[in-house]
This record gives sequence, C-alpha cells and structure tokens, in this order.
Amino acid sequence: MHKKLFGTDGIRGVAGRYPLDSKTIIRTAQAAALELKNTTPSRLVLLGRDTRRSGKNISQALIKGFLSCGIDAWDLGVIPTPGVAWLARKYPVMAGVVISASHNPYRDNGIKFFSHNGTKLSDSVESLIEQRIVSDKPLAAGLSGGKTKTLFTPAEYYENMLRLSAARSGLAGLKIVLDCANGACSNIAPSLFSGLGARVWVINASPSGVNINLNSGSLHPEKLSAEVRRRKADIGIAFDGDGDRAMFVDETGVVRDGDYILALLALHFKRLGKLRKNTLVTTVMANLGLVRCMAASGIKLVTTSVGDRYVFEGMLSSGAVLGGEQSGHLIFSELLPTGDGMQSALQVLSVMKETGQKLSKLTSVMKKYPQILINTFVDAKIPLEKLPETSRSIKAFEKKLGGEGRVLVRYSGTENLIRVMIEGRDKKEIKSMARAISDTAKKEIAGR
Repeated sequence: MHKKLFGTDGIRGVAGRYPLDSKTIIRTAQAAALELKNTTPSRLVLLGRDTRRSGKNISQALIKGFLSCGIDAWDLGVIPTPGVAWLARKYPVMAGVVISASHNPYRDNGIKFFSHNGTKLSDSVESLIEQRIVSDKPLAAGLSGGKTKTLFTPAEYYENMLRLSAARSGLAGLKIVLDCANGACSNIAPSLFSGLGARVWVINASPSGVNINLNSGSLHPEKLSAEVRRRKADIGIAFDGDGDRAMFVDETGVVRDGDYILALLALHFKRLGKLRKNTLVTTVMANLGLVRCMAASGIKLVTTSVGDRYVFEGMLSSGAVLGGEQSGHLIFSELLPTGDGMQSALQVLSVMKETGQKLSKLTSVMKKYPQILINTFVDAKIPLEKLPETSRSIKAFEKKLGGEGRVLVRYSGTENLIRVMIEGRDKKEIKSMARAISDTAKKEIAGR
C-alpha cells in the first residue's frame, strides 16, 4: 500500500487541519494502539513534544485515543526526539510518540512513533497503522480505558545519560556557541555543555511557541557563524527544533554539514579501531567529496534512501556503528538507534579534545564538490518515470556530467516539493542544469 499519511518522518501537516485535526489524531492513536499491542506485553506509551504551541493539544488528543484502547499514556512534556527514543528503549513500554515537525515552521506539526526498541517504525508497520486510520471501522469499540500520568523530570534523565556518555576529560578549555532553535534542546543543551566544563554562549533558547526554527537552528546557521567569530569560539553548534540533528560551524565561521562531520568521525573511528566492518552508512544525498574521501581511505560506503531510519536500517544490515546524513542526522548505533544532535556534538567535541585540533583542520580531510539543491513546489508527486520530458532532461545532464558529477531528483517525504540536487565541478553550470530540470518537472506536472 502506498502511504499517504506517513512520510519519511511520521505524519506531518498544518496543526488543526487534516490529518492533524482532533478526530484524526485520536484515530491515529487508536490505530497505533491496536497495531502495536501485539509487539510487546507492555500497555504503556510515552509521549514527548517540542516547543510548538500546538503540541500540547495534539498530545492530549493522542492520549485520549490511547486511553480509549486501554493503553496507559504518560506525558513527558517538552523533550528532544532522541530523549523519547532513549526512554522507550530503556523502560518497558509499547511505544514512544513524538509530537514535532522537526525543522518546519511552528504552524506545522507532526506525529512520529518509536517502537519499544527505540527505533522508528518500519514502512510496513506504518502502512498497517494507516490502513486502520483511513478505514470506516470504529477502533475503540468494547475496549477498557487506560490511565494517564504527567512526568516532570524525564528530560533530566536524558540529560544525565548524555553527560555520562561524554568523554571522561570533559569539555574544559573549549569555547562553544549553541543555537537551540528555540526548540526542545533549549532547556537542556546549555546546562549539559557548561556542566561538562565548556565556556558556553547561547542564542535562540527562549521558546515562545511560535518562534521554533525561526531564522535559527540547523537550517539557518548564519547568526551562529557570526557569533562564533565575535566570541572567538572554538565551535558553533546548531540544533533543529526537535533536537535530532546538529549542524556545526568551525572556528573561522565556516559551516560544516553532516558530510564533513561523517568524514572526520569515520577516519577517527578507524584510527581507533572502532569503525566496525570498516563501513560508513550515509544517504544518496551525500556529497561526492565524501564518497571520494572514503574511497581514498579504504572505508566502505553504504548508501540508503533519505531519512535517518533508513540509515539505521542500513547500519543494521551492514553491521556498521556509524552513519548519518548531510542534513546533520548522525547515528551512533552503540548508543542510540536514531539521530541525536547533542550526542553528535559530544562526539565531535571529544575528537577535538583527543586530537587537540581545530574543527577546520579536522574537516579538511574532505574536499566538497559544488552542490546545488533546488526545492520547487509541485501540485502532485507523480512518479518520475511517468514524466517523460523530465526523465529525458535528467538523462541528458547525467551524460554531460559523466563521472565528474551526478544528478539526484526526488520528492520530499514531508512536503509537496520536488528536490533537484546536482553536483559537479562548475557551480554555474550545475545551477543552470538544476533549474532546467526543476522548471521542466513543475510544468509537466501542472499539465497533467
């Protein structure tokens, strides 16, 4: 079944509108309860959320749905996504639920599920839940009610876990600027990093319910870059709204995305003999520079579809312990089976402490190819193979680039966008190519 509600990261939309209206939210909880209750004897669900003003109402509707199916539901309050995943794996629960739209504006929100193992649900399980949601059948008939509870310190448990996983030497001597995106990391990150001994400056850590990700966080590192230079800091770290990714800025103010960080971590892990299977897992969006760097270093590179859950699946099948995305989702499978921005930051800072090297030096192991990414709104997500003009355009540019570049065209998993990414040696040329493909696709789709 082709999923219509679930995208690459759960169900997402504008808060208050289908599928994030109260009726559908309640059915979503009921459908998940009925589908997941056979996976574990536990009848407890944990719910956490980011700082969007719609989060509490969505959480309450989900709780209502779970209770109607005899499932206990505990409200964790505001907590980063990886915190919910960690708690779901640590305690005997049926599932963990996060109310968040990650890096999207505050008007959007979403619902994503974690299994009792702390992993995101598979496509097949999401499809089964979706079938129940869209069916006409009542979902809670004849079931007894569950109980609810509000917890007040779960974020502290998660912070303590992060603190214990940090390098024994701590972070003394490092100067760090944090951008919390006015999101779920706002009440944790400052105390975590300063508590480990670093000198910390913080920006965008005053959530109002409507300022999450607003000109801040991992998608907008410009202010962070300026602040790093102004403070003469060693590093800048920007989280996204739900805290499952991080973007880095080196001491010169240059943004270092997930590809750079994966390169430095893979090489460091290899030197220490910790890069299991001598393998790194990343996605099809990885820059050619990372591909060439790993090949030159004798490290096997496994690529997956976009999305940190697909990265984790690739890590499981390959036996790798390190994986991630250009967007800043990094996974350390021995610690947690999902992306964790603060854990990623601790790993990078640990390398800086151990080597005594600046981030600019550590990331110089990789030379990026120019990359252009154009996101264009489209009326529908028609399969590319059914768009002949667009397909011909893609093939023509692939042939022209040869082995010195590549073309990747895909739809967003959460929005009505077509994403055209091209890499090559000539930035002006690939920009023209990307625009041509994007315009062709938009026109062809509109004409259907």
